Amino acid sequence: MSIKIIDPHVHFFNLVEGQYSWLQGTHPPAWPNLDKIKKPVSAQQLIKSTDFELAGLVHIEAGFDNTSPINELNWLDSHLKDIPFKAISYNQIDSPAEQFINSLEALAHPSLCGIRDITEGADAKRLLSANSFKNLTTLSDTQLHFEAQFDIENSEITKQVAYYAKQLPQLQIIINHAGLPSNLNTWQQAVELLAQYNNIAIKFSGFELLHLTSQQQATCFNFLFNHFGEQRIMFASNFPVCQINTSYSNLWHCRKALCSSDKVWHSLGYANAKHYYQV
Repeated sequence: MSIKIIDPHVHFFNLVEGQYSWLQGTHPPAWPNLDKIKKPVSAQQLIKSTDFELAGLVHIEAGFDNTSPINELNWLDSHLKDIPFKAISYNQIDSPAEQFINSLEALAHPSLCGIRDITEGADAKRLLSANSFKNLTTLSDTQLHFEAQFDIENSEITKQVAYYAKQLPQLQIIINHAGLPSNLNTWQQAVELLAQYNNIAIKFSGFELLHLTSQQQATCFNFLFNHFGEQRIMFASNFPVCQINTSYSNLWHCRKALCSSDKVWHSLGYANAKHYYQV
């Protein structure tokens, strides 16, 4: 099979030069198959691991060096030299505006296309900060994406993100990991709100960390498709974390099986990621 895919959510680790205190510190995540996740992988190894044609990818910041995240981008230049890629880096979304701008200038790199600052759980309140609106305005002005990773079932935060989308129509917001569904009724209400804004897209990924059955995942997909449509959803792997419960190749086959037609598969598995990330 030689069907092209672009994977818009992958992580590569350089455990020798990078820090990754969240992964190899004193309190690593209590995930199964952690040895597979921590195993160094090259782009060529990933390409060869699937019978789809991996035509490009988007590397999402992985904590290589959060005090100087340009170091991760520079490392990716050599590590991903065999495949077209773009990169999402780190900048603290609620930092003072001047600090945010200075940090953004220090990230000048041809692969940079956006910023992620994980705001799950209690950290979500940082998205309510006045600084966050100023910094999102800066991202809009510089045509960089905001990769939003938060529990969309937190209605206060979801309403705030919807407000940002309305006030900053040129800002591209991309929701990571399907908005982290847990309570599907509450999650569906959040999807209905966020889908109203054309500058919000969403990735279907991250389910290895969520406690949903295969049937519930399919229900999530169908609900997303009915609200975001064919043009604003992207399939993604979250590699290497996806290896908690499946192989990279099998994950993509499972994604393809969700699609009602080859046209839908082409959009969600390739064309939408190419459009949003220009990879």
